Amino acid sequence: MFLAYLTVTDDRVISAEGRSRMTATEEVRAKRDAKLDELHEKLTGAVETLVSGRDWARALAFAARFRSRSFNNTLLIWVQHEAAFEAGRVPGPVPSYVAGYRQWQQLGQQVQKGQPGYMIFAPVTGRFASSNPGDPSSWRRLGPREKHKVNEVVRTKMVGARPAYVWDVTQTEGDPIPEPPAPKLLDGEAPQGLWDGLAMQVEALG
Repeated sequence: MFLAYLTVTDDRVISAEGRSRMTATEEVRAKRDAKLDELHEKLTGAVETLVSGRDWARALAFAARFRSRSFNNTLLIWVQHEAAFEAGRVPGPVPSYVAGYRQWQQLGQQVQKGQPGYMIFAPVTGRFASSNPGDPSSWRRLGPREKHKVNEVVRTKMVGARPAYVWDVTQTEGDPIPEPPAPKLLDGEAPQGLWDGLAMQVEALG
């Protein structure tokens, strides 16, 4: 009787723990999905503000400064930084250097207390293996610690997105960040044949 009671009780405890883990996982997934929905709304709002050719030119010029980030993420950074400027949290309307929390720490900077980050899309990747790379249906996804077979090729592909946060340098404290070199107009006469050489390259590229 006593042993039977212990068995039933243990099963109930295990079941309760399992349900608790499932509930926690569902809550994390729900919070992540809510943040992704929020990002989509912000992105839609950012695109809706680009109503003229001049607006698009400004957006493209801004995106060119962040070549390692997607155009969607640069738009998200842009609109969130403008909102931070209007709220008085940053000194200027245009961001300069943008990085994640740990990236700033590696650069000797610390995010200021109370400065909220800018939410962006971060890629979620997975490893895929195939013994016949030319056949799209032959690729299979590898588990977290699963090793590929000897005759298989492994590639990493984006399988989704998750919310992540970045901060502008004006939201951090630390040593001054060195300014990147900027182009300067040359003084004096151009070297002989420079114009003709540039014109030939432009024509060759159509």
